[in-house]
Amino acid sequence: MMSKRFSQKRYKVGYNGRDALLRDKSGAVALILVIWIMIILVAIVAEFSYSMRTEILITQNFKEEEEAYQLALAGFEYAKAEIGAVEDMQGVFLNEEGVLIFDEDVLEPVRTKDLGRGNFEYTITDEDGKLDINNATHDQLSYIFIESGLDSDEAAAIADSIIDWRDPPDFHMLNGAEEDYYRDLDEPYSCKDGPFDSIEELLLVKGMTKEILYGSVDDEEEEKAYSGVVDSLTVNGSLEINVNTAPRVVIEAVMGIAAADNVILQREAGFVSEIPGNGKLISEFFTIISKGTNADGNIKRSVKAVVHKKPDKMEIVYWNDNFIR
Repeated sequence: MMSKRFSQKRYKVGYNGRDALLRDKSGAVALILVIWIMIILVAIVAEFSYSMRTEILITQNFKEEEEAYQLALAGFEYAKAEIGAVEDMQGVFLNEEGVLIFDEDVLEPVRTKDLGRGNFEYTITDEDGKLDINNATHDQLSYIFIESGLDSDEAAAIADSIIDWRDPPDFHMLNGAEEDYYRDLDEPYSCKDGPFDSIEELLLVKGMTKEILYGSVDDEEEEKAYSGVVDSLTVNGSLEINVNTAPRVVIEAVMGIAAADNVILQREAGFVSEIPGNGKLISEFFTIISKGTNADGNIKRSVKAVVHKKPDKMEIVYWNDNFIR
């Protein structure tokens, strides 16, 4: 009898132990589930927080970039107003620093301004004082490129390619490039066989690089240093150049060194009054580059335009909404 009770007691003890063990395991599983849920919730909160911070930064950057853009537009309007206020375009000239001057009483014009939560600055250059690549001869183009740092063979080849780009396809220069060359490139495109619409279009021409167009710094990483040709060439000019605003290299390319010496002497004494061959005194086309900067100075935005000043209005003939040089 005692043995039977003892056996039942042992059985009950064993049963209770397993039950306790199961309860412990269930509690452990529940704890693990809670931990995983917490981890997932923390991850979700962290991701949401990161997304919100990113969204805020994107919104803030967009706002500041828009402010910089509006400042650049304001600078452009100021530049237009400065040009539009000029009644006698024959009085336009360059000062000693090469800055375009519209009024001889203002030899150092202020072309910067703080406005709102930032500032803008702008430059104005005379397109009529540059060599028009749509009309320039091979020798004129070669001269400009040689003076910028290219050797004579490189300059001649680029001049040939420029002429091939702008002229009909049946007219082929010795060292130029036509449709077959451009079609064989890794990223092929067509030879235009028509006039240039912008100076940046030169970068599509065989042999041209950003360094040649805009200039490069003389350092150990560069094989050559170029002074750049962008300030000497235009697509909005004519066969004649404004001798009061043209850089010396352009005058030399168009008129020769002796004539350039004479023009520069007259400019140093005042205005050029006698118009030499292929020269003129009045300008109509101007390039405006305006840069807006936000209050912190870390976001900048630039616009570029070419305007045509007519007697009764100002016409925009070229516009780049996000100019990067």
